[in-house]
Amino acid sequence: MATEVKTELKPWYKTKLPPGKVYQLETDLDKLWDGLEDVGIGPRYIGEIRKGYWHAELGGPKHNYKSFLYAEVVNDPNEIVDGRVEVIGPELDEIPPETSLPFSLHAKLWGPELTEDHEEFAARGMFMGLMFMEGVGMIGARDTIWTRISKEVAPRLSFKKLSQSIRASVLTSAPIVEAVEVKWVLGTPEIGGVKTIESILEETKPKWEALMAKHAAIADEDVDLFYGCTLCKMIAPNHACIITPAIVPYCGVLSFYTCKAIHAIDPHGYIFELPKGETIDPIAGRFTGVDDAIYERSDHRHKIFHLHSSIKYVTTN
Repeated sequence: MATEVKTELKPWYKTKLPPGKVYQLETDLDKLWDGLEDVGIGPRYIGEIRKGYWHAELGGPKHNYKSFLYAEVVNDPNEIVDGRVEVIGPELDEIPPETSLPFSLHAKLWGPELTEDHEEFAARGMFMGLMFMEGVGMIGARDTIWTRISKEVAPRLSFKKLSQSIRASVLTSAPIVEAVEVKWVLGTPEIGGVKTIESILEETKPKWEALMAKHAAIADEDVDLFYGCTLCKMIAPNHACIITPAIVPYCGVLSFYTCKAIHAIDPHGYIFELPKGETIDPIAGRFTGVDDAIYERSDHRHKIFHLHSSIKYVTTN
């Protein structure tokens, strides 16, 4: 079980924030999930929490989508304390029912082989750590996050438990990650509300923008190899996605460089290489390699795929 500690590290942001509750999770890999037995975990729990059923709402349209979720790779292991969790603001059981707050969820990650190209890989683990929990509904990505926690499950949950699930999910889905530290900031009126969250979001955005600039510098015409992803076959058996320099999958989490990095780590996993092949229609985005690969991985449902249009033929669904 997680125990409370008093460790204080250097600030993550220039924005002034009050001290929060600090917890230290068990770091033994054999005990990643210990203490979460009273909460269901798995893809069967993916869903939405409707109005009237949620205990807490974090982010979303009420706060003009100023909340964010960020997985940050750090190069120096001294910048991170594995298993450390800080919650600035109230714990879940201290939040009145049907309270809506802006928030940030920031995880620092370290591993000797970890690079910035793996950030989205690790971010997917963060998403699954939340989305797969019973009573948690989440949509969006990065700074469009919208999360709800149900009234039914709230008595069994805490931000400490949610952090444990995030850490466990990252370490199991991205094994090159060796350390995870998590910080929550709940934008209550006492700390400045959405203005405070927006302030730390503005400190975070340049890191995303630098990564996106790298991705924008390469085009589909510059490569002979695309990538495909079959992770969502666990909930959509006939589904596969194509990822190119210009196209992200429907989840919005992975990019071309990220898929390249994931495939290098696990060439037999859910990311697969896909030779582009001959170009049949450059406008609609039809390639022989895409047709052949997705036909095989979509259970032979379709033979023709258009990457840039869905008017005549499907993309990759």
